[in-house]
Amino acid sequence: MKTICIHIIILLFHSFYPYAPGQNDPSELIYRVHGLYIYNFIKEVQWPKEYNSGNFIIGVFGNASIETELRKIATTRTANSRKVTVKSYKTIAEIEKNCHILYLAAEASEDLSRVLEKIKGTSTLLITHKDGAAKFGSLINFVSEKGKPRFEMNPSAFEKNRLKYTQQLKTVAIIVN
Repeated sequence: MKTICIHIIILLFHSFYPYAPGQNDPSELIYRVHGLYIYNFIKEVQWPKEYNSGNFIIGVFGNASIETELRKIATTRTANSRKVTVKSYKTIAEIEKNCHILYLAAEASEDLSRVLEKIKGTSTLLITHKDGAAKFGSLINFVSEKGKPRFEMNPSAFEKNRLKYTQQLKTVAIIVN
């Protein structure tokens, strides 16, 4: 049922925000879609107990456009009844250990191995947007399949980060190990 809801949300989103020349930049549209995906991932992932208090933190490393979309959504939504805080990280050193979700933008993907080292031992859901990133340790990686937004999922990386996921999430993902 949740899978159907996710697909309906995306279809409705495309209906209300169609691309028209001179109106919306297609790259901004994809950030809106990715922002909605990220908020839906919150419902489909379970963090360890020590991550279940305080604000829910979504970090962004390398891209202001997705950050803007996430901040817009954060004003109207919560994460399991918790306030969502969106933080921008300019350097790897700034990335906090208590970050629930970290989005690594495509233009920062050359830093993937250093980011993975920084979050090693944490339960951070690392989300990327670069071909092949899921094979190298990203937990979720946005891809395009036949012009439609999809995502890859690395179940072994989830296990390594002590994160649990729903069967619905796995069903709609492209599985990569």
